[in-house]
Amino acid sequence: MKSMINIMMRDFKGLFFTPMFYFIASLCAFLLSYSYVRNLIDFAYSSGVPSAGIKYSLHQIVVVSHISITNIILIFAVPAITMKLISEEKKSRTYDLLLTSPVTSTQIVAGKFFGGLCASLFIVFISFLYPLGSLLFADIDLGLLLSSYIGISLVCAAYVAIGLFCSSLSSSIIASVIMGVVFNLALWFLSQGTVYSESDLLVSIMDHMSIGDHLFSFVKGALKFSSIVYFISACCLFVFLSGRVIESSRWR
Repeated sequence: MKSMINIMMRDFKGLFFTPMFYFIASLCAFLLSYSYVRNLIDFAYSSGVPSAGIKYSLHQIVVVSHISITNIILIFAVPAITMKLISEEKKSRTYDLLLTSPVTSTQIVAGKFFGGLCASLFIVFISFLYPLGSLLFADIDLGLLLSSYIGISLVCAAYVAIGLFCSSLSSSIIASVIMGVVFNLALWFLSQGTVYSESDLLVSIMDHMSIGDHLFSFVKGALKFSSIVYFISACCLFVFLSGRVIESSRWR
Protein backbone atom coordinates (compact mmCIF):
# COMPACT_ATOMS: atom_id res chain seq x y z
CA MET A 1 0.00 0.00 0.00
CA LYS A 2 2.82 2.40 0.87
CA SER A 3 4.54 1.70 -2.44
CA MET A 4 1.33 2.39 -4.34
CA ILE A 5 0.83 5.70 -2.49
CA ASN A 6 4.43 6.70 -3.23
CA ILE A 7 3.92 5.98 -6.94
CA MET A 8 0.61 7.87 -6.91
CA MET A 9 2.14 10.97 -5.29
CA ARG A 10 5.18 10.87 -7.58
CA ASP A 11 3.06 10.66 -10.71
CA PHE A 12 0.56 13.26 -9.46
CA LYS A 13 3.36 15.75 -8.84
CA GLY A 14 4.97 14.81 -12.15
CA LEU A 15 1.71 15.57 -13.97
CA PHE A 16 0.33 18.48 -11.97
CA PHE A 17 3.41 20.63 -11.44
CA THR A 18 4.40 20.96 -15.09
CA PRO A 19 4.02 23.78 -17.62
CA MET A 20 2.17 21.42 -19.96
CA PHE A 21 -0.53 20.71 -17.37
CA TYR A 22 -1.06 24.39 -16.66
CA PHE A 23 -1.28 25.06 -20.39
CA ILE A 24 -3.94 22.34 -20.76
CA ALA A 25 -5.84 23.59 -17.69
CA SER A 26 -5.73 27.18 -18.94
CA LEU A 27 -6.97 26.17 -22.38
CA CYS A 28 -9.80 24.15 -20.82
CA ALA A 29 -10.76 27.09 -18.58
CA PHE A 30 -10.84 29.40 -21.60
CA LEU A 31 -13.09 27.06 -23.60
CA LEU A 32 -15.37 26.46 -20.61
CA SER A 33 -15.64 30.19 -19.89
CA TYR A 34 -16.64 30.98 -23.46
CA SER A 35 -19.20 28.18 -23.71
CA TYR A 36 -20.73 28.79 -20.27
CA VAL A 37 -21.21 32.52 -20.80
CA ARG A 38 -22.73 31.82 -24.21
CA ASN A 39 -25.13 29.28 -22.66
CA LEU A 40 -26.16 31.79 -19.98
CA ILE A 41 -26.87 34.39 -22.65
CA ASP A 42 -28.91 31.86 -24.63
CA PHE A 43 -30.87 30.97 -21.49
CA ALA A 44 -31.54 34.63 -20.69
CA TYR A 45 -32.77 35.19 -24.25
CA SER A 46 -34.94 32.05 -24.21
CA SER A 47 -36.48 32.99 -20.89
CA GLY A 48 -37.45 36.41 -22.23
CA VAL A 49 -39.16 35.05 -25.34
CA PRO A 50 -42.78 33.91 -24.74
CA SER A 51 -43.37 30.27 -25.66
CA ALA A 52 -46.49 28.12 -25.74
CA GLY A 53 -46.48 26.54 -22.29
CA ILE A 54 -42.74 25.80 -22.35
CA LYS A 55 -40.98 26.28 -19.03
CA TYR A 56 -37.27 26.81 -19.46
CA SER A 57 -34.93 25.13 -16.98
CA LEU A 58 -31.48 26.47 -16.18
CA HIS A 59 -30.30 22.91 -15.66
CA GLN A 60 -31.56 21.71 -19.04
CA ILE A 61 -30.25 24.63 -21.08
CA VAL A 62 -27.08 25.65 -19.24
CA VAL A 63 -25.84 22.84 -16.98
CA VAL A 64 -26.49 19.95 -19.39
CA SER A 65 -24.78 21.83 -22.21
CA HIS A 66 -21.89 22.66 -19.86
CA ILE A 67 -21.51 18.99 -18.92
CA SER A 68 -21.47 18.06 -22.62
CA ILE A 69 -18.72 20.59 -23.35
CA THR A 70 -16.79 19.36 -20.32
CA ASN A 71 -17.00 15.80 -21.63
CA ILE A 72 -15.75 16.83 -25.08
CA ILE A 73 -12.82 18.63 -23.46
CA LEU A 74 -12.02 15.59 -21.28
CA ILE A 75 -11.99 13.29 -24.34
CA PHE A 76 -8.95 15.20 -25.62
CA ALA A 77 -7.47 16.63 -22.41
CA VAL A 78 -7.22 13.41 -20.36
CA PRO A 79 -5.09 11.53 -22.95
CA ALA A 80 -2.84 14.60 -23.12
CA ILE A 81 -2.44 14.46 -19.34
CA THR A 82 -2.05 10.68 -18.94
CA MET A 83 0.35 10.27 -21.87
CA LYS A 84 3.29 10.69 -19.50
CA LEU A 85 2.27 7.98 -17.04
CA ILE A 86 4.18 5.17 -18.75
CA SER A 87 5.23 6.43 -22.20
CA GLU A 88 7.39 9.12 -20.62
CA GLU A 89 9.01 6.54 -18.36
CA LYS A 90 9.89 4.41 -21.38
CA LYS A 91 11.26 7.40 -23.23
CA SER A 92 13.38 8.61 -20.30
CA ARG A 93 14.67 5.07 -19.55
CA THR A 94 13.25 5.05 -16.00
CA TYR A 95 10.79 2.32 -16.98
CA ASP A 96 13.43 -0.40 -16.55
CA LEU A 97 14.20 0.86 -13.04
CA LEU A 98 10.49 0.75 -12.24
CA LEU A 99 10.22 -2.85 -13.44
CA THR A 100 13.16 -3.96 -11.28
CA SER A 101 11.90 -2.17 -8.16
CA PRO A 102 10.33 -4.28 -5.37
CA VAL A 103 6.73 -3.40 -6.27
CA THR A 104 4.11 -5.47 -8.02
CA SER A 105 2.56 -4.62 -11.38
CA THR A 106 -0.76 -4.06 -9.60
CA GLN A 107 0.79 -1.49 -7.27
CA ILE A 108 2.42 0.27 -10.21
CA VAL A 109 -0.73 0.60 -12.33
CA ALA A 110 -2.97 1.40 -9.34
CA GLY A 111 -0.60 4.15 -8.18
CA LYS A 112 -0.34 5.59 -11.67
CA PHE A 113 -4.09 5.41 -12.19
CA PHE A 114 -4.91 7.32 -9.00
CA GLY A 115 -2.12 9.82 -9.67
CA GLY A 116 -3.49 10.48 -13.15
CA LEU A 117 -7.06 10.61 -11.81
CA CYS A 118 -6.23 13.23 -9.18
CA ALA A 119 -4.59 15.42 -11.82
CA SER A 120 -7.41 14.96 -14.36
CA LEU A 121 -10.15 15.66 -11.81
CA PHE A 122 -8.71 19.16 -11.51
CA ILE A 123 -10.21 19.86 -14.95
CA VAL A 124 -13.58 18.61 -13.66
CA PHE A 125 -13.18 20.87 -10.61
CA ILE A 126 -12.58 23.87 -12.88
CA SER A 127 -15.75 22.98 -14.78
CA PHE A 128 -17.71 22.66 -11.51
CA LEU A 129 -16.79 26.19 -10.45
CA TYR A 130 -18.97 27.75 -13.17
CA PRO A 131 -22.39 26.37 -12.15
CA LEU A 132 -21.33 26.57 -8.50
CA GLY A 133 -20.71 30.29 -8.91
CA SER A 134 -24.06 30.65 -10.67
CA LEU A 135 -25.80 29.57 -7.46
CA LEU A 136 -25.12 33.09 -6.14
CA PHE A 137 -27.51 34.67 -8.65
CA ALA A 138 -29.48 31.81 -10.24
CA ASP A 139 -31.76 29.00 -9.13
CA ILE A 140 -29.96 25.73 -9.95
CA ASP A 141 -31.12 22.34 -8.71
CA LEU A 142 -28.20 21.39 -6.44
CA GLY A 143 -29.18 17.71 -6.43
CA LEU A 144 -29.14 17.48 -10.22
CA LEU A 145 -25.89 19.45 -10.32
CA LEU A 146 -24.12 17.09 -7.89
CA SER A 147 -25.51 14.03 -9.68
CA SER A 148 -24.26 15.37 -13.02
CA TYR A 149 -20.77 15.94 -11.66
CA ILE A 150 -20.63 12.52 -10.03
CA GLY A 151 -21.35 11.17 -13.51
CA ILE A 152 -18.74 13.29 -15.30
CA SER A 153 -16.18 12.40 -12.60
CA LEU A 154 -16.78 8.70 -13.27
CA VAL A 155 -16.44 9.37 -17.00
CA CYS A 156 -13.14 11.12 -16.27
CA ALA A 157 -11.97 8.08 -14.29
CA ALA A 158 -12.77 5.82 -17.26
CA TYR A 159 -10.80 8.11 -19.59
CA VAL A 160 -7.83 8.02 -17.20
CA ALA A 161 -7.87 4.20 -17.15
CA ILE A 162 -8.01 4.15 -20.96
CA GLY A 163 -5.20 6.72 -21.16
CA LEU A 164 -3.08 4.63 -18.79
CA PHE A 165 -3.58 1.54 -20.95
CA CYS A 166 -2.71 3.43 -24.14
CA SER A 167 0.35 4.89 -22.44
CA SER A 168 1.51 1.38 -21.54
CA LEU A 169 1.32 0.22 -25.16
CA SER A 170 3.83 2.61 -26.67
CA SER A 171 6.92 4.64 -25.85
CA SER A 172 5.66 7.34 -28.22
CA ILE A 173 3.82 10.11 -26.42
CA ILE A 174 2.00 11.20 -29.57
CA ALA A 175 0.85 7.65 -30.30
CA SER A 176 -0.45 7.33 -26.73
CA VAL A 177 -2.52 10.52 -27.07
CA ILE A 178 -3.97 9.48 -30.44
CA MET A 179 -4.89 6.00 -29.18
CA GLY A 180 -6.47 7.48 -26.05
CA VAL A 181 -8.64 9.88 -28.05
CA VAL A 182 -9.69 7.10 -30.45
CA PHE A 183 -10.64 4.77 -27.56
CA ASN A 184 -12.61 7.56 -25.85
CA LEU A 185 -14.50 8.45 -29.01
CA ALA A 186 -15.18 4.77 -29.70
CA LEU A 187 -16.96 4.40 -26.36
CA TRP A 188 -19.20 7.34 -27.27
CA PHE A 189 -20.08 6.25 -30.79
CA LEU A 190 -20.44 2.57 -29.96
CA SER A 191 -24.21 2.75 -29.71
CA GLN A 192 -24.48 4.39 -33.14
CA GLY A 193 -23.91 1.00 -34.73
CA THR A 194 -27.19 -0.29 -33.32
CA VAL A 195 -29.04 1.63 -36.04
CA TYR A 196 -27.90 -0.95 -38.60
CA SER A 197 -28.38 -4.02 -36.38
CA GLU A 198 -31.49 -6.19 -36.32
CA SER A 199 -30.40 -8.21 -33.29
CA ASP A 200 -32.10 -7.07 -30.08
CA LEU A 201 -29.36 -8.72 -28.01
CA LEU A 202 -26.60 -6.91 -29.88
CA VAL A 203 -28.46 -3.62 -29.59
CA SER A 204 -28.88 -3.99 -25.82
CA ILE A 205 -25.21 -4.95 -25.37
CA MET A 206 -23.91 -2.02 -27.42
CA ASP A 207 -26.29 0.40 -25.70
CA HIS A 208 -25.04 -0.78 -22.32
CA MET A 209 -21.41 -0.37 -23.43
CA SER A 210 -22.04 3.18 -24.65
CA ILE A 211 -20.66 5.63 -22.12
CA GLY A 212 -23.08 8.37 -23.17
CA ASP A 213 -26.20 6.53 -22.03
CA HIS A 214 -24.76 6.03 -18.56
CA LEU A 215 -23.67 9.66 -18.21
CA PHE A 216 -27.10 10.87 -19.34
CA SER A 217 -28.74 8.98 -16.49
CA PHE A 218 -26.59 10.91 -13.98
CA VAL A 219 -27.45 14.20 -15.69
CA LYS A 220 -31.14 13.40 -15.22
CA GLY A 221 -30.50 12.79 -11.51
CA ALA A 222 -30.75 8.99 -11.62
CA LEU A 223 -27.87 7.38 -9.73
CA LYS A 224 -28.28 3.95 -11.30
CA PHE A 225 -26.36 1.11 -9.69
CA SER A 226 -25.80 -0.47 -13.13
CA SER A 227 -24.15 2.75 -14.39
CA ILE A 228 -21.86 2.95 -11.36
CA VAL A 229 -20.87 -0.70 -11.87
CA TYR A 230 -20.26 0.05 -15.56
CA PHE A 231 -17.77 2.83 -14.85
CA ILE A 232 -16.00 0.89 -12.09
CA SER A 233 -15.79 -2.17 -14.36
CA ALA A 234 -14.38 -0.08 -17.22
CA CYS A 235 -11.71 1.38 -14.92
CA CYS A 236 -10.80 -2.04 -13.50
CA LEU A 237 -10.62 -3.58 -16.99
CA PHE A 238 -8.22 -1.04 -18.46
CA VAL A 239 -6.12 -0.86 -15.29
CA PHE A 240 -5.92 -4.67 -15.34
CA LEU A 241 -4.86 -4.64 -19.01
CA SER A 242 -2.21 -2.05 -18.19
CA GLY A 243 -0.91 -4.33 -15.45
CA ARG A 244 -0.71 -7.25 -17.90
CA VAL A 245 1.33 -5.10 -20.31
CA ILE A 246 3.75 -4.14 -17.53
CA GLU A 247 3.94 -7.74 -16.33
CA SER A 248 4.76 -8.94 -19.86
CA SER A 249 7.57 -6.36 -20.02
CA ARG A 250 9.14 -7.90 -16.91
CA TRP A 251 9.41 -11.26 -18.67
CA ARG A 252 11.17 -9.90 -21.74
